[in-house]
Amino acid sequence: MSRIFAFLARACEELELEIRRGPHVTLRSGRTVVSCAHIPMLGAQNGMLIFDSYESIAGCSKEFAQLGYGFAVLDEPAFDEAFDLGAYEEMFSDWGWNSLR
Repeated sequence: MSRIFAFLARACEELELEIRRGPHVTLRSGRTVVSCAHIPMLGAQNGMLIFDSYESIAGCSKEFAQLGYGFAVLDEPAFDEAFDLGAYEEMFSDWGWNSLR
């Protein structure tokens, strides 16, 4: 399991959010992309797709929007980086989460 997925999964568990690992999304162009994670209750109508590389999704932003997804590209946490729930709360808030849900 990647560190970014592990950190996202921990934050989602602590904040009672669903997370799915590595879903494949087929775009209208026929291109299939694989995300690190999908958080259905955040972002756009169909949730947030999380990727670890922009190169893997270059040129896809309009297609994600057309399919009702938001997306983000996150760097893998450093090996010695400590998990910080507050940082994930802030990021998730930017994606539409609030602690009152």
